Amino acid sequence: MQSNKNQTGFTLIELLVVIAIIGLLSSVVLVALNGARIKARDVRRRADLKQISTALEFYFDKYGTYKTLGGGWRSVFADPTSACGCGWLGYQDGGSYPLAVTQVLKNEGFMATPLVDDPNTTKRPGYMIYLCDNDKSYSISATLEKPTVDDIAHVQTVCNGTGANSIYTNYGKNFALP
Repeated sequence: MQSNKNQTGFTLIELLVVIAIIGLLSSVVLVALNGARIKARDVRRRADLKQISTALEFYFDKYGTYKTLGGGWRSVFADPTSACGCGWLGYQDGGSYPLAVTQVLKNEGFMATPLVDDPNTTKRPGYMIYLCDNDKSYSISATLEKPTVDDIAHVQTVCNGTGANSIYTNYGKNFALP
């Protein structure tokens, strides 16, 4: 029997080192991608609120109020058409939220998509609307993952920005329009 001492191949240690290097590089790439994903979700949140704000302005031009008829929160004991046009923007359950505000805006032809909501929301809705000044002003808000200092300062100056049941204090919203 002849032994073949010139066999080529990798040793177990060499394979383990290569696998460790690949693992390290992939974890670095995943961390970098996560930051890009966060930024992309925040950009989408800002764009969503701008789109909703534009639709609300069209609604106001037509009806003279930001209160969307039948949209938003209502007391479960009240008439379904008595919804306040406030609360969670893209949420409807047929009960306390008979119709989403964004659904009303779509039905009126001011939005293309009926239920617009936070891209990272799984358990509860993310975008909110509050009406002030007898439904003549509003604030719509979201929670950014990487808000700026200016975003946080601004959200505290909008309609229902501060106080016991405010969008900032109670709901943790850190970005708002207008």
